[in-house]
Amino acid sequence: MIRILTLTAAALAFAGTAFADTQFTATLETPMVEEESIIAEKALWDCNGDTCTTELKRKSVRVSTCKKVVKEVGRLSAFSNDNEALSAEDLERCNQVAKS
Repeated sequence: MIRILTLTAAALAFAGTAFADTQFTATLETPMVEEESIIAEKALWDCNGDTCTTELKRKSVRVSTCKKVVKEVGRLSAFSNDNEALSAEDLERCNQVAKS
């Protein structure tokens, strides 16, 4: 019985990490004067200075997500999550739709 409970607890621990949110960070080219929150990609982004952060239920960094952020905050100098970052080429594609 204890063995079954131990295996169940281990399985739930791994399942929890598989569905965990991933921290995303957008670094602004022009810092914000005041702390602000924006909504982009169906998430609330907390922006302070030159950094906006949120947690999303995905693992990969996408140009499409970046574009939704720059439409709200302007050009970015970096867009990343805990595991990867947009390349310079992808970041330039993202910034083409930036709010002016």
